[in-house]
Amino acid sequence: MKYLNITLRHLRTFVIVARYGSFNRAAEELSRTQPAITLAIKQLEEFVGLKLLDRTTRRVIPTAEGENFMPIAERLVRDFDTAISDLKATAEKRIGNVSIAIVPSVANQLLPPIIKTFSRNFPGINLLLNDDTARGVQQKVERNEVDFGIGSVWQSSKLLKFTPLFSDNLELVFHKDHDLAQNQEPINWSALSNETFLDSGITKNMRSRLLLGPSKFDFPSITTLLAMLRSNLGVSVLPSLAIPRSNGELRSRPLLPLEKRDICMITRHDWTLSPAAEAMIDTIIKEIPAQIEHLNLSPPNGLNPKSSYQL
Repeated sequence: MKYLNITLRHLRTFVIVARYGSFNRAAEELSRTQPAITLAIKQLEEFVGLKLLDRTTRRVIPTAEGENFMPIAERLVRDFDTAISDLKATAEKRIGNVSIAIVPSVANQLLPPIIKTFSRNFPGINLLLNDDTARGVQQKVERNEVDFGIGSVWQSSKLLKFTPLFSDNLELVFHKDHDLAQNQEPINWSALSNETFLDSGITKNMRSRLLLGPSKFDFPSITTLLAMLRSNLGVSVLPSLAIPRSNGELRSRPLLPLEKRDICMITRHDWTLSPAAEAMIDTIIKEIPAQIEHLNLSPPNGLNPKSSYQL
């Protein structure tokens, strides 16, 4: 099967010769010698078993078969050039797509200025954000549904790598009209035995919370939990980043003993990230120190694999 010997060089040479009607012009265009151009056309015609170009003393003209083949050859050459151009643009981070799974509190508080910097530096790269619980973020990364995730550790996984980014404090949260709002000092868990506790994915896994016994209220969704807190139904615990502070409806107090939530970059061990995803991760790593200072967070001190906070 001689046609298997046909290369892109043969096709490109045919297209240029047919376009200019000249071997010499084609040689100049392709930066090759005229004999090399002639040889490439001869090989192509021998491979397909057809004459594709008629040579006259003044001009080279495609045969009927050559005319029919011309748009096909042009498309093949164009598709190849476009594919290579796209690959180079991707490698140079001029185009691309990045998908991130992230817990809502980090997405709302930490990510906007980082995305602004990233978009300024890489305007051709598109971002897709999926906000979810810590469990959902981790599962999305495990299933290759996103490039990487940002969240706390739901459970240990041999498939995943957890790189600590920062920690934020877990605080007691309640309505502004609650009796606890009269004081802003840290409060011990022992003082909460008579409070109506609203459980969530966070509180269920806290060591100190277990001392208070079971609760009849459980709100896995942070949206629902905040709505219950705004209605002054009870008290709960949230990471500092997840506490709404703009409208003043809710108040918070530090808890004793202090507990923190570790936020990590979550990636797969066996997965090669795209240049676009690597660019986003690099931007996050560079911008994190400034955000830690701005939001009064704690630098990463290593990762506690037993952490399993859900929001």
